[in-house]
Amino acid sequence: MTSFSENMRRQFYFLILLSCIILIIAGCKKDDEPSFDSLEEEIDYLADKYVKMGAAIGIIDKYQQEKELYYGNISKFNSNLPDQHSIFEIGSITKTFTTTLLAKMVLNGKISLDDTVQLLLPAGEVTMPAGTDSVIIIRHLATHTSGLPRVPRDSDQPLPPGYDPYDPYAAYTAEDVYDYLTSWCDLLFEPGTQYSYSNTGGGLAGHILGLVDGSSYEELITREIFQPLGLYETSLFLTTDQIANLAPGHDDNLDSVKNYNAGDIFQGAGFIKSSLHDMMIYLKAQTGMIQTPLTDPIDLTHQAFFNVGGVTYNDRDGYFNLSIGLGWHVHEIPKSYTYIWHGGRTNGYMAYMAFIPEESTGVVLLCNQSSPNVITRFGDELLEAVQRY
Repeated sequence: MTSFSENMRRQFYFLILLSCIILIIAGCKKDDEPSFDSLEEEIDYLADKYVKMGAAIGIIDKYQQEKELYYGNISKFNSNLPDQHSIFEIGSITKTFTTTLLAKMVLNGKISLDDTVQLLLPAGEVTMPAGTDSVIIIRHLATHTSGLPRVPRDSDQPLPPGYDPYDPYAAYTAEDVYDYLTSWCDLLFEPGTQYSYSNTGGGLAGHILGLVDGSSYEELITREIFQPLGLYETSLFLTTDQIANLAPGHDDNLDSVKNYNAGDIFQGAGFIKSSLHDMMIYLKAQTGMIQTPLTDPIDLTHQAFFNVGGVTYNDRDGYFNLSIGLGWHVHEIPKSYTYIWHGGRTNGYMAYMAFIPEESTGVVLLCNQSSPNVITRFGDELLEAVQRY
């Protein structure tokens, strides 16, 4: 029979052993997940991890304080840091501008989310593909539920004259896309039943808004979105001032690449150029920190219009529920928070914006290098870091 004192000794040794194990585990965790004394210190760590060329980062923390941080170089030939007026391509974040424009026109009674796309296009010039039981409506274009493939070049349609893989949308005219929709496009699924990201749908949405207005997408987005928000460093095509402040784009090998351009038919999908200064205004408008003439349309874009369901998030957090607003992705992380986001990537740039409406917090990330899958990891980790301080 074991004595009481022997039991005490065994418990004592067990506690010592347990303490050692805890210290070892803690030490290993510290190596994998460094601890930081401030948000800025953690962002410095993330920038060192992800930034290859230059980056401009803007955040709104839990106290609604704004911070801007800059990293890297303008280019291989210019060692200056980017600044708040440096110009970057924002890629597919453009789609959220397009859907804000759509929401504004919906609220003004100029268009309906249930309008049939075919009826809004020039009669006799294009025949939209349709499903067995349904046709494509405007809501489908804004929520990536149309069934339209990502891009026309994935079909058997001959590439348009002058096609450049480094500027892959510039050669497409409205007539080229009309021909694609009429003769070459096969829907991926019945409209309104699934989610599949589509630049074709995003571009077509912007094109249709211009037709409804009787102008062009460029004129409409400038008049109805850029100017009311005071985004004077934001445009579809590089202005003289923007060229002077351009952070040149670089590919994953840090080689210089040309800037993206597109005709009216694709502009609404991903061709806006902007600065951190302007994108912070846009972020504050999204979080409600500032009231603008676009507050109601912005709120409409945040509403969930299609529920994708459970999607793998990461090894730590498992699954989140994904819904699609008008342009925006709405992520509900179980037992945590819901955030709204969109990313963008072109040949030479990456961009990311995410925010938590309930807390009026958010992040903007602009980079002048393009690396596969980096932007969402970098952006997500930035948003997670903001929640910790």
